[in-house]
Amino acid sequence: MTGIWTHSPQDVDPLSWFTGPRMPIAFSIAAVLQGVAITVIYWDSWSSALLQLLAMPFFLGAGWLTATSAQPNRPRFRLRDAAGILALACSGVVVSAAGTYGGTVPVAQWWPGIALAATLVSIAPYCTPRKLLICSFPLIAFTGIVGWIVFSSQTDFWPPAAIVIIAIGPVTIGAAGGVVFSYTVVSRTLALLDTSAGVEEFYATSDVADADQQRDSIARVSARVAPFLERVAAAGEITAENRALAAQIARRLRTELVTATSRSWLDVVAHETGMIVSDPARLADSMNESQRTALRALVVAAMGSPMVDQRTVLIELRAQPDGSTAVALSIDVDLPEGRRLVLLAPYYLTLKTTVDDLSWDDGRSLLMRFRIPPA
Repeated sequence: MTGIWTHSPQDVDPLSWFTGPRMPIAFSIAAVLQGVAITVIYWDSWSSALLQLLAMPFFLGAGWLTATSAQPNRPRFRLRDAAGILALACSGVVVSAAGTYGGTVPVAQWWPGIALAATLVSIAPYCTPRKLLICSFPLIAFTGIVGWIVFSSQTDFWPPAAIVIIAIGPVTIGAAGGVVFSYTVVSRTLALLDTSAGVEEFYATSDVADADQQRDSIARVSARVAPFLERVAAAGEITAENRALAAQIARRLRTELVTATSRSWLDVVAHETGMIVSDPARLADSMNESQRTALRALVVAAMGSPMVDQRTVLIELRAQPDGSTAVALSIDVDLPEGRRLVLLAPYYLTLKTTVDDLSWDDGRSLLMRFRIPPA
């Protein structure tokens, strides 16, 4: 239940169309179009129709800012992102209110309330239900106060309570719809992921491969022991050379055992692929099965491309004060940006569903950063 309130639809299902960056732009355009229509219809009823037109770019800017913040290479959508977007839209409400005060436009036809609700709904795919609730209550109170100030002169037709209810109606509906949408998508997607057939077996393959790698390494050393003991038994005596060889085999076996024991699963992948791993505290072992599988798939896909210089693949893990683990993955990819994204996007999106704050910086070196939350 806690996970449902702390994950957004984009966190659990980043490939769905409604979590893409185009939807906020579509919402903002639709909000402005309805504003243009209402402004034209009631052109002579506004105290300033020009201010209505000046208020519209604020909502377009809020949609553009939402789309920018929702890009797949950006970190997780944060509360301050939502607050900044809604603050920009609220500025448009204030500008429109200045051009409405003293006019004769009915409160039921005040378009900024609908535009503000559209802005709130447009951030729902990227906001957790909890963050959306936190943003909704101040937004509803703000709309009610502004609506009362602007339309308080219309109490002859509407009672004061009705004016406030009508003013906050669109935002309240948008907030309720956004929270229900976010909660429903997250809860159903998490339930589907938890009950997917064979998911445990799929994630367990990485641990099996690591164990097999360690057993093979030890078996190569152990294979020298049996012939040595057979020769000693056949000779019937132990010579100084036998003792020296036995000590050498024992040291080698001990080294292999210590190395296998102290090696993390990521060190095993590095041994197989040739990449560089900086993980002195063995923080990779704190990753769960899904995180290991997603990261392994990304690394193997990158290392398998002839356009990637395998010697430049570097993974660094560092402990953070809050108990989380910061991870940085650097890859030199000699591909145009479009082909580079096609190569890594499926693995990147899979990794995005299992870690926090995943982002990338594009250039000659592709630098990915993410955070493993505390266990």
